[in-house]
Amino acid sequence: MSWTLDYPLGRPLLPAAQLTRRRPTPPGLAPLVQPGDRVRADQVIAETPDRAQVTLAGISGRVRDVIAGREISIQGPVLFMSGILGLGSVAVGPLAFLPRGESIAMVPIPSGAILVYPQRIPLTLLQRAISGGVAGIITASVSGLELEAISRLDLTALYDGLTPEGDRFPVPVVLTEGLGERVMDAITLRILTQRAGEYAMIAGMTDPRRNVRPEILLSLPPDSPVMSLPADAALIVGARVRVVAGEYRDAHGQIIHIFPHRQRDHLGLLSESARVRMENGLICVTPLHTLERLA
Repeated sequence: MSWTLDYPLGRPLLPAAQLTRRRPTPPGLAPLVQPGDRVRADQVIAETPDRAQVTLAGISGRVRDVIAGREISIQGPVLFMSGILGLGSVAVGPLAFLPRGESIAMVPIPSGAILVYPQRIPLTLLQRAISGGVAGIITASVSGLELEAISRLDLTALYDGLTPEGDRFPVPVVLTEGLGERVMDAITLRILTQRAGEYAMIAGMTDPRRNVRPEILLSLPPDSPVMSLPADAALIVGARVRVVAGEYRDAHGQIIHIFPHRQRDHLGLLSESARVRMENGLICVTPLHTLERLA
C-alpha cells in the first residue's frame, strides 16, 4: 500500500502562532495551577496524590482555564507543524533521535521521549518503540500493511470515519509524509533536529473529512512575535512552495508566474499551472494541485 493525503490548500507550517490547547485532567488528578499562571512545556500541572499519574503542560504559556476533573487550558506561542496522517491521542516528551549506525533491533529506545525517525519506520522499530515506552513517534512514513497489522485497524475504514478507534493506538504516531516509502521533508527534519531534546506536544488524531490532522507543537519564548490566523494558504506569485507530486516531487521553490490559462503537463493533461523557480535555480512549469504553500 502506498498512499498519501496531501493538503488541497497547502500544508500548515506556522513558524510562530498563538494557540490554545486543552490538557486532560480526569477525576483523581488534582490541578496544581490556576488561571493566569505561567507554565513550562515540561511542567506538571496536575497529578494524583501518590504522583503515579501526572499531566504535563505540553506547551509553554499562560493558564487560561482550569476545570477540575476535566481539563486545563493553556495558551502560548508555538511553532506548529501538521502531519499527513496519524494514530493515537496526545503525548508530551522531549524530541529524541536514534544513534546513527546502530541496528534497529538492538538500538536503545528512549523511554518517555518522542522518537523522531526521518525515514520509513520499519515494523520492528515500531514494535520496539511502543513496547520500550516511548511517549510518541514522529516519522516520515510507514507501510500501510504494517501499520494495519500492528494497529489491527482497517486504515481505509478508519480515515473514512467508519471506525472511530484511531485514538486507541498505544502511543501517538505522526506521519509527516504519509503511507508508503517516503523520507522526511528537509524543512521538517531541520526544524526537529534543531529542537532535539526540547519538549514537544504531538497529537495523532486524524479525520480528513473534518480536516483534523495530526500536529506537532514546539514552544517558543513568551515574547515571540506571532502570525495572524488563519494563515494565508493562497498560491500566489512570490509564495514559497513545495512540490508534492510529479517529477519534481519534494523540491522547494518560489512561484514566479501563474498562467491565466490551463497548461498541458508531461502527460498531455490540461491543468491550472504555475512557473516555479526551484532552490537549485531550475525553472519549471508544474500544476497548481501539485504545490503546497510553505509558511
